[in-house]
Amino acid sequence: MTERAGFRNIKMKEKKSRKVRFCAMGLSVVLCLVCLTTGWGSDAEPQAEASLRSGDYESAVKHFRSALKQDPGNGRFQAGLLQTLRETGAYREALEQAETLQNPGVESAPVYLELGRISTAVGAYGEAERYFRRSIDLSSSDTVDFMDAVRELAELMEYTGRKDDAADLWETLLDAYRRGPVQGSRRLGDVAVAAWRRGYIYDARDIIMDATDPRIQQEVSLAALTDFGYQFLEKYNFTDALDVFRDCLEINEFYPDALIGISLGKRGENDFDAEVYARAALKVNPNFVPAFNLLAELAMDEEKPEAALQEIQRALAVNPSDLHSLSLLAIYHYFNSHLSEFAGIEQKIIDINPAYGKFYYLIAEQLVSRRKYRESVDFYRKAINLNPELWAAYTGLGMNLTRIGEFEAGRRAIDKAFDGDGFNARAYNSLELFDTMDNFVQSANGHFILRISKEDAPVLSGYASDLAEEAYEKLTRRYSFEPQGPIQLEVFPDHKGFAVRALGLPGLEGALGVCFGKVIAMFSTRAIEDGPLNWGTVLWHEFVHVLTLQMSHHNIPRWYSEGLSVYEEWRARPGWGDALEAGFVRAFKEGRLLKASELNSGIVRPKDPEQIVLAYYQAGLVCEMLEEKYGFDKIRQSLLLFGRNTPPEEVFLQAFGLDARALDAEYARFLDLRYKEIASRLFFRDAGKPGNAADARRPEREELERRLERNPDDFYSNLILGSLLAEEGSDSEAEKYLVKAKDLFPQYVRKGNPYELLGRMYLEQDREDDALEVFTAWSRIAGSSGDPLFRSAEIYRKRQDWTGLENVLSRAIFFNPYDPDVQKMLGNAAMEIGNWTSAASAFRAQLGLDVSDPAGAHYNLARVLFAAGNTPEARREVLRALEIAPSYIEAQELLLKISEAVQ
Repeated sequence: MTERAGFRNIKMKEKKSRKVRFCAMGLSVVLCLVCLTTGWGSDAEPQAEASLRSGDYESAVKHFRSALKQDPGNGRFQAGLLQTLRETGAYREALEQAETLQNPGVESAPVYLELGRISTAVGAYGEAERYFRRSIDLSSSDTVDFMDAVRELAELMEYTGRKDDAADLWETLLDAYRRGPVQGSRRLGDVAVAAWRRGYIYDARDIIMDATDPRIQQEVSLAALTDFGYQFLEKYNFTDALDVFRDCLEINEFYPDALIGISLGKRGENDFDAEVYARAALKVNPNFVPAFNLLAELAMDEEKPEAALQEIQRALAVNPSDLHSLSLLAIYHYFNSHLSEFAGIEQKIIDINPAYGKFYYLIAEQLVSRRKYRESVDFYRKAINLNPELWAAYTGLGMNLTRIGEFEAGRRAIDKAFDGDGFNARAYNSLELFDTMDNFVQSANGHFILRISKEDAPVLSGYASDLAEEAYEKLTRRYSFEPQGPIQLEVFPDHKGFAVRALGLPGLEGALGVCFGKVIAMFSTRAIEDGPLNWGTVLWHEFVHVLTLQMSHHNIPRWYSEGLSVYEEWRARPGWGDALEAGFVRAFKEGRLLKASELNSGIVRPKDPEQIVLAYYQAGLVCEMLEEKYGFDKIRQSLLLFGRNTPPEEVFLQAFGLDARALDAEYARFLDLRYKEIASRLFFRDAGKPGNAADARRPEREELERRLERNPDDFYSNLILGSLLAEEGSDSEAEKYLVKAKDLFPQYVRKGNPYELLGRMYLEQDREDDALEVFTAWSRIAGSSGDPLFRSAEIYRKRQDWTGLENVLSRAIFFNPYDPDVQKMLGNAAMEIGNWTSAASAFRAQLGLDVSDPAGAHYNLARVLFAAGNTPEARREVLRALEIAPSYIEAQELLLKISEAVQ
């Protein structure tokens, strides 16, 4: 064992910087574990021990029973059989078996230890305590049984609210370590848990590393490994936690604690496999309460209360006193307004553990999952009042105070969380982010408060403010609702900062914006590496959430809220929002699209990355269908019904006359009418990659021609053949196929699309009108690409068509406002047609960028301001130009004109 400095007599409190304290637990864990043959010291039946360790539980039972026939009084064999039955969930059988195992007058510490664990699993906490204490009495103070029993009893004391008793027991384990040396993986694992519970985080980390290091241990304990994984989970370090649990499964692929550990880690990553691993744990142990609880929470996340209730009832049938299961049952009743049932369960929980603040914490977390941020604040505070050292609750309180606009109060709560737990990733990340946000530029404009990074504010402030007010004016009128404000719009310079603002953790892949009801967060288009992002459609999408969340009092189902936001993107501007993808048509054709009633699952916990994209698009289509068939007044009515806490099934029945089955059927008919014909034109066999001449899978010309003879309306064959002919220089023949492809599937705007290929061909042939026509058509579909707008701009600029140029560039800035040349071009075009507002915005944005001619930019802005009648600002700008370039003749002349105008 490696040397340790030993524990202080008091909790370590030396002040370290926030970064040093936090990063101490951020080490990468690589465990190369080996399974070495050893046991509990018995050579009589090594097969039984090996079978138990490897997860061959059926063989383990057989071998232990065989060994007990030869040696009925062997406590190790008795305990081994009980452990096998416990790990496979045969709790009742184990308790019945125990009555026949022990000889009268002969007592066994390991048997009592196992009986205590089994009693704990079924909620017989009083009996469990007696068994653990008896095991301790029968064990020597340096044995595995003693340390395991002390650890189990300490866990039980904490679980039932006897914190002082638990602290004494943890200190018993730590004293054994202080006296040292403690050896063996299981014993060290117990000490590590004790150190963790007592707040010696650095020591706990080092000890658990020793406990799970195969270079030190003859045999690594599965319990110690899972303890290690759960330590990482507690600090939101899902990556390292999953690594540890996987290493545990390398030894025993059926170990329930490791399976549920992976499930919890996957849930933290919003991975569909969370359910897979929970169910895998139940296959091993069909009475495993933590798995039932997790499945219930997953169902709650997906807003399936009845499915959650079934899992909760299964858990309580095994352990009627499980505090987590009871908390989930209380949550079920709370969300269904069963107040008396809620109060009864609340009292039962308090009777078991008067300090169980986690009860209110779990309610708060579920409220957050339902986007009820203000309500969650009250429950986080209740959790803290019950358990003032529940640091995760301080973090949750702080994050949700900032989500409802109480930024400084939230920051103080998170600061307190970090003082109490310097390894909480969400607290650490949030505080680091808030330090960065101190340097953001804040401005109040109309109905919004903007907080934008210094790098982005000069460019985005004006444009974002204008678009936000436009969205407010148009959408509040459409929804007949004015939200509570002011609404805070935060723009972060990178995706990491945005993700931390949303969740307290980096990641959140695929998300572009988030809305908390009164606070909108998004990130700058400068952070997109794969190409420009339409930040305008993101802002519009999130503002719709402001309306739908507030109108429904945050009761709207997630899929419906997302669907309305997606639908309103499509309505906002031509080409905004996601275009119809071939992948969607393929999923439709193959029957892989979700039903309307299944969309929450696809959004909350998608099976793969494609499913979430499809689910969002589908949700938008459902909303489009509802307005098309029933009118927008019915959508408004549905939001108001949600605001009265009406269950979703009743809302859709009252507003649209549709139950879940009827909604699914109506939606299926809608999809058939819209996409059946398009689907008949798309064949996905081996279409290759259009526009990619290097694609080895692309069919040869002869094969394409044969396909088109059989089916002239084969979209991919037309597109690929047209692309191939264009590469060969056969433009007239290529044009025929490309035009046909465009007409067959007009929404196809991926790279190598017909618009792009035709436009390039037309420009090469000096057919500018034709090129402009296809670029314009392309731009009305391609919400995720500014290419057609920038290509159109080149044609308009060349023609000096200032109206056309100003029109396309004012749309293009939603994709890339950070090009100073584009801003200058937009400003000049707007000035030519007398659109002073547009010109001023462009020149101001240009000044916020790294321009090669800052004096000229100030001069241009001065010209626009003067023309618009804003002489004071015009004078300031022209003077700035002259400060940079005193001999600037045009600026001098403009200053003279301004001076004369003032006189």
